[in-house]
Amino acid sequence: MKSRGLYIFVITASIICAIVVYEIIYYRFSCVNWHDPNTQFDPDLGWGPIPNRHIEDQWGGITSNSLGFRSEEINPAKGHVIVLGDSVAWGYGVGDNETMPYFLNRRLNAYNCQVSNLAVSGYGIDQYYLFLKRHIDKFENLKYVVLVICTDLDFDETINDTRYGKRKPLHVFKDGEIALSNVPIRKFDIRNLFSLSLTLNVLSKRFKAVDDFLNHISGAKTLDKEQGERLVRALLKRIYDITTERNAGLIVVTVPAENDFVEKTERLVWFQDYFLSKRDYARYIDFYDELKRSGEDTEELYVDPWHLGRDGNELLAASIFKGMILN
Repeated sequence: MKSRGLYIFVITASIICAIVVYEIIYYRFSCVNWHDPNTQFDPDLGWGPIPNRHIEDQWGGITSNSLGFRSEEINPAKGHVIVLGDSVAWGYGVGDNETMPYFLNRRLNAYNCQVSNLAVSGYGIDQYYLFLKRHIDKFENLKYVVLVICTDLDFDETINDTRYGKRKPLHVFKDGEIALSNVPIRKFDIRNLFSLSLTLNVLSKRFKAVDDFLNHISGAKTLDKEQGERLVRALLKRIYDITTERNAGLIVVTVPAENDFVEKTERLVWFQDYFLSKRDYARYIDFYDELKRSGEDTEELYVDPWHLGRDGNELLAASIFKGMILN
């Protein structure tokens, strides 16, 4: 009996030690790569890109300049085009030379214009606005801001104060105006601490009840549909205003998920209807309609349900370029 008890103790202790070791390794990795391979904690944005970095991923090279953009250093002698968006515009799933901003930059070289990729994985429309506001004054000769909307994800990413297990900014309405409700964000906010645990991450991904429980005890907030739609409209207007104040044009692009070609989702229809009813942009590109008209095999254009592969990014860049008026 004594040897059996010792055996159980050794096995239990080994399991605990293994969990502790994995937790330490995961914690060290998570503190550097906050949301994906090129983001770190940011108290105003939740997370932001890591500057001056090059890593080799399974997709290929991932390189950032001194400001964290996945593009070259800003050349003050050129005209400028800013790309805003989440992982779809940033180039999740492809190397540096296969992203939409890369292909668009190649097309604009002949016009002495440079494309800067300010997209960041996981961002919602609120974070697009905040990131643009932080950096827009660095571009003296701004021609266009290209806002790439991932219709399947961006709405939910905007109306929550927690996304992908990490705390993020949340705008709310105060006295009729939108205002930030939870910044600066603390790095070791309880929800962020949960996200640094490999065990909790595995359990929350596997069991929705665990994820719901973690969100509940960490005080996660989500706006209802009516508030969310009102907020998204207000943020889009702010992006338009900050762009036109610099005498630049706003190009809005809605990019569907792969499943939208089986049956349109409610979110895709909402964004399509909104942009067709408004004129707060220089041009609106509905990439769903563009692909439908082109007859392209959409299965060949996506690397996963949301992200475009090399050919999809090249087609998207061509669609955006067609709508630009350049001197």
